[in-house]
Amino acid sequence: MSPLRAFKAAKLKTPKLPPEVKAKVAQSVGKLRRFALHTVNEDYISQMQTLRQGACRRCGLCCKLVFECPFLQNLADGRSRCRIHGRKPDNCTFFPIDERDLQDRDSLGAQVPCGFSFRKA
Repeated sequence: MSPLRAFKAAKLKTPKLPPEVKAKVAQSVGKLRRFALHTVNEDYISQMQTLRQGACRRCGLCCKLVFECPFLQNLADGRSRCRIHGRKPDNCTFFPIDERDLQDRDSLGAQVPCGFSFRKA
């Protein structure tokens, strides 16, 4: 049997990952997707901004995707604030870009609803 045929015939098993690792991987993919979108697809960002409604409730969950942002300040009343709000990166400024971002955010705390939502196009 040729090495290529043997490779194709082999049953590769995907390792079982703990749920928290799967969540971090999904959050990382979302962070990369948002970076790519605001870097190369400004038209999509603009279109989605017209569909976005609501306001930030300052829960800070979006600032804890993958890792906690070092500029996040957790306040005594349970809300949070950005220490560099006036100079924050585009990845933060445009969050959430679309429904997928809300799903990423909800993976950290769906019991605390996000203040943003999206109208149907």
